[in-house]
Amino acid sequence: MGCTSKPKSSNTEDSTQWQIVPLKYATGFTIEKSDYKTRLTIKNPADSSKIIKQVILVSNTSKQKLKAGEIAVPAHKIICSSSTQLAYFMELNAYESIVGVNSSRYLHDKMMNAFIMDGKVSRIGKEGSFNKELIVSLEPEIIMVSPFKAGGYDAMKNLEINLIPMAAHKEMTPLAKAEWIKMVALFLDKEQEADKIFSNIDAKYNELKQLASEVNNKPSIFSGKLIGDKWYVPGGNSFYAHYFKDAGAEYVFKNGKTGAEPMDFEVVFEEAQNADYWRVLTSSPVGFSKASFLSEDRRYDDFKAFRENHILACNIRQVPFYEQNPVKPHIILADYIYHFHHELLPSDYQPFFWTSLK
Repeated sequence: MGCTSKPKSSNTEDSTQWQIVPLKYATGFTIEKSDYKTRLTIKNPADSSKIIKQVILVSNTSKQKLKAGEIAVPAHKIICSSSTQLAYFMELNAYESIVGVNSSRYLHDKMMNAFIMDGKVSRIGKEGSFNKELIVSLEPEIIMVSPFKAGGYDAMKNLEINLIPMAAHKEMTPLAKAEWIKMVALFLDKEQEADKIFSNIDAKYNELKQLASEVNNKPSIFSGKLIGDKWYVPGGNSFYAHYFKDAGAEYVFKNGKTGAEPMDFEVVFEEAQNADYWRVLTSSPVGFSKASFLSEDRRYDDFKAFRENHILACNIRQVPFYEQNPVKPHIILADYIYHFHHELLPSDYQPFFWTSLK
């Protein structure tokens, strides 16, 4: 699904008085209200002038006949095409609204797995090989999709089902990504719950950020590992760099880029060999240790962070990272602070996502 120009409003819509619902951080969507209708505009967070899609959500209680571009809410049959989308639904306790997920291979949530085992939720396959016949048979009212991926999504365009782009992963800050819970809540009649959840996340995150802002010693950190013969390095103004800064650390790559850039090992080593910490996200079915990490490339032992046991690791086979991280930025931030400045947190704090590799 590519970006499109903002659709022209009909005469009826032109006369509608829309009231903007203020958002605090997110730039990838806007919400406007008018009586029993809500206008949702989804944009590219990296360029908010580019509108991806605009829909009108109409309350089921209004008994109004839907027009083109309108969707009745709350929706009761929704498909999520990624686990990061699922995170918002689970946080809103909207399990029963889900009828399909992309895959449950690395899904940790016990209730969602139980729904899948009981046949209440179906697995529709992965990107590029979605089971279109199954999708149609589920009769979903909406399908949450990524507007920045190709493959199976192109085929779904012809199914005559409402596709709702989820661009939260393109937001540049953790709280902006978390605020997308307000967008998801529009389809569930859970706006008050979403506001309360997000306010709590916001308050806790900023309290931790303030604690870390007062430290004098800021350790250095880098991220990632070799994939094939390239190291995909997040830019100095990336989503990850914001986390490191808020946790009182300094990211070694200080360019102004927001995306990840492929680099040779030698380039990364030159910049990061003396960094204090190393962040690694991995997927290892047999566990992940310093020994197994070193077996991937013996040169990892040349990094100071490796030798000094300052590797912060998250194994998605063991930790529900993708299905929780969008709505748990305060916990991720606390984990980082625990490692960088443990004296700032209670003595009994135990990190959840990011733990030291042994």
